[in-house]
Amino acid sequence: MKIGIIGGGAVGLLFGAFLSLNHEVSIFTRTKAQANVLNKKGIILAGSQANARYSIKASDNVDRLGSQDFVVIAVKQYDLESLLPLLLDLPAHLPLLFIQNGIGHLEIIKELPHETIFIGTVEHGVKRVDLHQIVHTGVGVTNIAVYKGLEDAFISFPKSSSDQFPFVFHKDYKKMIFSKLMANSVINPLTTIFNVKNGSLVENPHFYRLLKKLHAEICSVFPEIESKQSLEKIEHICKNTKDNFSSMLVDMREGRKTEIEAILGEVICRAKKKEIALPFAAFVFEIIKGMERERDLKGIASMF
Repeated sequence: MKIGIIGGGAVGLLFGAFLSLNHEVSIFTRTKAQANVLNKKGIILAGSQANARYSIKASDNVDRLGSQDFVVIAVKQYDLESLLPLLLDLPAHLPLLFIQNGIGHLEIIKELPHETIFIGTVEHGVKRVDLHQIVHTGVGVTNIAVYKGLEDAFISFPKSSSDQFPFVFHKDYKKMIFSKLMANSVINPLTTIFNVKNGSLVENPHFYRLLKKLHAEICSVFPEIESKQSLEKIEHICKNTKDNFSSMLVDMREGRKTEIEAILGEVICRAKKKEIALPFAAFVFEIIKGMERERDLKGIASMF
């Protein structure tokens, strides 16, 4: 298949590397500089594949998107709205896969006329070192569900032959995405506030009590998710990625906008619609927003 990936961040490059084993991959980047580097040097992946090099095509010109067989949208959720005109111009028969954190992108996806739309949640640990190099810090799975399309839509989904990059298919996209949202809403902000690796949330008893407190509040918003099973999954993620820094902490450290609004902010909005109070979650949300403001005012070095 000819697969187009919009976004040259860590996750976009991870998808590009592994899908290039079976498919012709083109990565559409924000800048010409990154496209040039990728075309010249390929994707260098360290970690699970021991500095393997993957050859792909790259371009900052999105005109060729319509000629792809499948498109993966791998940008941050807050960048999706600006992509909407581009996505609306793509042929309706072209299958799309969205792999954003949170649930806010569901409102944007509703506007698209495409016949087949997949949603994915990524449980891999990955860090981008520079424009073309990434480190696979934790092997996980990519969960996939059909948001729009026929029951046999999975037949059209790209295959991956690597046991380092498995796909798991789900029937209920809501349960799948709510489960990941709960994990992100707990792990990302707490690790950012405490400036610690994921494993510290379960290894430090004080942090763990706060993890359980935040999780219990969020569970009240999602009755579809079984609380005990959800907590066990979050604990498993923390242990499995114990040496990783969460994406929100990395964004905070590197001066980028965090996804707190797309993750915990969406949970709080959903709770308000249901008239459910989330005082601790709201407290955590305001801390992250406050940290962002202080960082931007005083500079990164003064915070970490």
